[in-house]
Amino acid sequence: MASNQPRPTKAERREAARAKARAMREEQERRERRARITRRSLLGLGGVAVVGAAAALVVNSRKDTGLGGEIVSELAQGDGMPATVRADGSIVFGPDLTPGTSTDGARNLHIYFDYSCHYCANFEALHAAEIDSLLSDGTINLVLHTARFLEKTNDGSWSNMVCNALGVVLDQEPASALAFHQAVLARFAEIYAAQDSSALTAASVTQAATEAGVSDAVVAQMETAIADNTYSAWLALNRETFSQGGVSGTPTVCLDNERLELTAIATETGITDYIQGGAAEDTSAQ
Repeated sequence: MASNQPRPTKAERREAARAKARAMREEQERRERRARITRRSLLGLGGVAVVGAAAALVVNSRKDTGLGGEIVSELAQGDGMPATVRADGSIVFGPDLTPGTSTDGARNLHIYFDYSCHYCANFEALHAAEIDSLLSDGTINLVLHTARFLEKTNDGSWSNMVCNALGVVLDQEPASALAFHQAVLARFAEIYAAQDSSALTAASVTQAATEAGVSDAVVAQMETAIADNTYSAWLALNRETFSQGGVSGTPTVCLDNERLELTAIATETGITDYIQGGAAEDTSAQ
């Protein structure tokens, strides 16, 4: 049957091709920014990443319950909840590296972490490129669970500042969310390495956003959200999820509902090796 739809004109086809090329170029630029952030973090941290993973294992020695498993399908409701955030406060990333997407039948990699945890920053630096690859080829869905876990107060909380900024990105520029997540953890790693707590400021958060390619307009909105604690309801939900799940240390990592020992995946391909059934050997036993 002949279509009633008019064929696109040459100019329309040319514009469509340009738009597609522009989208592909922007996605490549985002990937390159993430790669630069990862390389910088690894160079800055050096051998600390593996040491940090081992230390975090000690912190995580108690058995957690109710963690990992299936992705929560329901979205969080109400004011102060970013778009695409699930009812447990988690953020899900799928094959196009944007929040709210997922791959049917993929393994679910849950990471419970705190933006003020240097072990978490070490873990991210070690595995960011690997996780990007596993997401892109549909092997995993990434499920991020973040909360203020280590800081005892809301006053001047780095975690709260970061989460308020992340909420803005999720609402206004979701394609930059994963790059911002990686960049702000890299920024915290630098601050921790320098032992300069005076740098734990909103300006450092927005600097990380700029480095991740977040637009100036969205960065300006971050400053307001941080000052107003716009996403306080989301922050409270995340702390409730940590409490109900029995999180006893960060990072806590689960593959589906299996909690992973961090020393078993403490290489740049450790998660991939584990999924493939060839978890990296403990070199200390050799």
